[in-house]
Amino acid sequence: MTERAERDTLGAEALAALGERFGTAVALEAAEVPTLVWTDGPTVAEAEEAARAVAPEAAARAAFRRELSETSVALGALRLAVAPSTLHCGLPVPVSPSAVARLWRDTPLPAPATAREERLVHALLYEVHDDHRANAVTPQQICDGLMVRGVAALARRMGLEATDGDA
Repeated sequence: MTERAERDTLGAEALAALGERFGTAVALEAAEVPTLVWTDGPTVAEAEEAARAVAPEAAARAAFRRELSETSVALGALRLAVAPSTLHCGLPVPVSPSAVARLWRDTPLPAPATAREERLVHALLYEVHDDHRANAVTPQQICDGLMVRGVAALARRMGLEATDGDA
């Protein structure tokens, strides 16, 4: 590889350094615009900054995409479902994969804040996996599963007391 080619791409060493810095696996999707992809971990802005520190010229030509794990999607869906409505009509905010992505856009390493949240995430994922008889489910299936059941039903199933925000 020429000196210019090495400078213009995020090579194996740069990817390893970024993965170590992020604390998660990092992949480079080869396309017209190379895309750096990771799950959960830092925000896109934090990843761009880290990539510029490791390989500035290559980072300037790369795209960045953070994917969310099933656990992060379920946690985000639960938080959206119990959040007070921001809509003028008072209806709950729709829980969708795009709303979950917006919720986590500026939050690195999404994680349950309480044991109750952790148990609700587990219950939701268990039920959605069971519904679809699958080892992996999509963000849409997770959001739909929550909207069909509601937080209160999941809490009852786990033996947790319902709170005011549970619907």
